[in-house]
Amino acid sequence: MWTLTGVMLVAGLIGLLFAGGMAWAKTTWIDDIANSVSFYKITYPNSNWESYSHELRVLRHAIEREDKQAVKSEMNKWLQMLRHRDHGIHEVAADELFNFSLMVAPVQEYGIVVPE
Repeated sequence: MWTLTGVMLVAGLIGLLFAGGMAWAKTTWIDDIANSVSFYKITYPNSNWESYSHELRVLRHAIEREDKQAVKSEMNKWLQMLRHRDHGIHEVAADELFNFSLMVAPVQEYGIVVPE
């Protein structure tokens, strides 16, 4: 039979797994975007990726701080950069990253505005 200590240990482990899963879920989408940028850096090495990498770092910090307003603002900047192909980014990479970002980011949760 289960002892009180055993039940508490199992409950604690379940709680840790749940909390860890929630933290992982909050950052997965930004990791997915960062991994895609890494792919396009290799595919289009002549594009200027530094500003995009910087923006992702700023965005990641906003997510880690759980600052929803900053996430919204930085994600809007990110999408504008891609839409306007800022800093000489290749048009195919910009379009695909734009679409992918909209697919994986929790747009409604943060109130992200999709640029035209």
